[in-house]
Amino acid sequence: MRNIILIIIGFILTINLSAQTSRKVIQLTGDISDKYPIVMTLNIENGKVFGFYYYEKYKTKILLVGQMTGNKFTLNESPDYESDFKTGFIGEIIDSNFIGNWVDKTKEKTLKCDLIINSETHANLTTDILGIEGTYESIYNSEKYIGSVNLKNIAGDLFCFEISNGTESGCVGFLNGLVELKELKSGIFSTQSCEKLEFQLTSNELTVIEYNCDLHGMRCPFEGKYRKKE
Repeated sequence: MRNIILIIIGFILTINLSAQTSRKVIQLTGDISDKYPIVMTLNIENGKVFGFYYYEKYKTKILLVGQMTGNKFTLNESPDYESDFKTGFIGEIIDSNFIGNWVDKTKEKTLKCDLIINSETHANLTTDILGIEGTYESIYNSEKYIGSVNLKNIAGDLFCFEISNGTESGCVGFLNGLVELKELKSGIFSTQSCEKLEFQLTSNELTVIEYNCDLHGMRCPFEGKYRKKE
């Protein structure tokens, strides 16, 4: 009986360990066009990629979301609700180097990008982080309205989020970005088109409070309570 219990405990620990180490994290440094030094962090999981990069001069983190097929990457920079690639990185990993381009299709601009992989590890997803990650559905969801927030951890208290909602009448909203959740409880997002979004987390519930956000229709604000989907 004791051996059976130990086997069960070992099985549970194995499942927990695999949950914490299935996501790969790579850290890269290099430059765009041989003159703009950047730092990049990417999380890779089942072919999906999410992370950020920043210019050494400014230190402002910019969201990256994309796909990895084999060794080839397509990374959208702060993508909107349209799935088409507009701005970001296209390239591949060759001998621990990312070789490719930074592309802005809206301005027909392409700049060479060379990065070096400085480290490659498995994500350390603690129980607290795993408890936060996932999809939160609006408590007001119905046949006439649907809204949700998705949270994914990038590193430490930094998360990427995606908020989307819509109504039967055609009002829609969409926003994704990066937010630091202090002590994994609260954080603030701000951009030119959205003055401020406050995120407040309690047990399995997320409250979003917004101030002057222009990224949704008049009748479908992001503000409200969202409950984590089981």
